[in-house]
Amino acid sequence: MEYYNENIKEDLEHIIKGKYFGDWLDIVEKILLHKEFQKRKLFRHHKGNLWQHLTEVSYYSFLMAKTRNADERVCAIAGLLHDFYPKAYKFSQELYDENPEYLTDVKKKQPIHQMHGFTHAEAAAKNAWKYFPEFMDDKIDSCIKTHMFPLNITPPKYKEGWIITYVDKKLSIGLINKINNLLNMKNNKD
Repeated sequence: MEYYNENIKEDLEHIIKGKYFGDWLDIVEKILLHKEFQKRKLFRHHKGNLWQHLTEVSYYSFLMAKTRNADERVCAIAGLLHDFYPKAYKFSQELYDENPEYLTDVKKKQPIHQMHGFTHAEAAAKNAWKYFPEFMDDKIDSCIKTHMFPLNITPPKYKEGWIITYVDKKLSIGLINKINNLLNMKNNKD
């Protein structure tokens, strides 16, 4: 399976028509094209795959930074790498068939503080330093590590960290609202 996609714009249909797309792409294109980052297309996440979630958080955080006098570059990079954890926590047959080493060995019963929601931010930061040290600095590291506040008890230290946290939650809650709407529709039919 080939991950490297020369025509990255085909994969970004969900945001390509957005304002300032070219400015955002100039900042993150090298990360998007990296083979390791491309593998996130095989990680199931929320409504689709992790790659799509990461690009959305990155792009919308970048746009929010423009309106909040925040560092656009930090928001674009931290948004793109905030969930760049090394192993998928949801099973995917395609991922298993091609790259079984990317699947976690999740135990059925774990202490709550060892569950994915509490640990993946730290794992994502370590993985980002491993693959993209030229993009990383203390501010981006902090934004990645604190994006799960309040699950991780340390709140974001920087305005950019609050933006990443907000956009990530907003996109995730949007999905939760859709699920709740479906459940309510089903319950109303019974």
